[in-house]
Amino acid sequence: MSFIKKLKISSLTLLLCFSVGVRAEVTISPSDVFSQVVQVDKEVELIMNAQGVQGNHLEKHYPVKLLPRHVWQKSYFIFVKINSFRRKKGLPVNNINSMEPVLEMDPNAPYEQTQRLLTELNIIKKRLGIEAEVTKLEKFVGKKPVDVFNRFQKISLNLDILNREDINPALVFAEVIRIYEDINTILRLRKLQDTTFPPEKLADVTPGDSLKAAFELMQEVQKLQVNIGLSTTDFSPFLNKGDEAALPADVFNMVGMVLAELQPVKARMNLKYSITPAAKFYTEKSPADVHQLLRWLKRKINLIHRL
Repeated sequence: MSFIKKLKISSLTLLLCFSVGVRAEVTISPSDVFSQVVQVDKEVELIMNAQGVQGNHLEKHYPVKLLPRHVWQKSYFIFVKINSFRRKKGLPVNNINSMEPVLEMDPNAPYEQTQRLLTELNIIKKRLGIEAEVTKLEKFVGKKPVDVFNRFQKISLNLDILNREDINPALVFAEVIRIYEDINTILRLRKLQDTTFPPEKLADVTPGDSLKAAFELMQEVQKLQVNIGLSTTDFSPFLNKGDEAALPADVFNMVGMVLAELQPVKARMNLKYSITPAAKFYTEKSPADVHQLLRWLKRKINLIHRL
């Protein structure tokens, strides 16, 4: 047999081997993500028990249609609270991973976040000498992104109990600064001169005031979404009504949703490689600082409406 013929046969054999080994991409559903989030929930409760802390938060069911990007953002905030726990325990604090903006996010990205969370929680257990293990993975069907979000919300509130504090204004401020960076990126892209200035800082600001300011900022983001041909999400169920008082956690939630909604805007504007910078660490920030910055961002985003 000639060398050329042998080479052709070898190449064909190698190609067939690769073809046999190639598989279609695995489809991950919201139910698959939910199963993993339940494991995260179990791990957090296990750590709480080991620390002598009892969680008592039930799931709050938001009657809203959410998307995987909102779930991803919520998982990001779980990492923020885990970092707070690390800091309290004297453990090194990690930089939280972010990702490039995309127009449409599928459940794969939130699933990946659950695996990072499970790894992080197991590292913490090892560092704290916790040897107990959670029960095996449960299977679920028919779950939607909002179900995953709601379970993450339960975990988030339990982490507040574990940290023995509600979300503080400094952490909220740090995330609003990330919105500030995203909006500035869009302004630079469009070569728009920023002629805005911060509004007056008000005294005696409540979480309700900051929540209202966050909603007003969201409305401006959604106007921008409509202008560039993107669909919007109804976030009205996140707005407390009647006698129900707004909490710092509600403000934190809404800030996260603004961050999530800016990502498809950036992707549509060909800023797909513009990853939102990691949050910086701030101290001694007040609700008034958060409120002032949110109102300033509303002014800044109004400049973009001129596109």
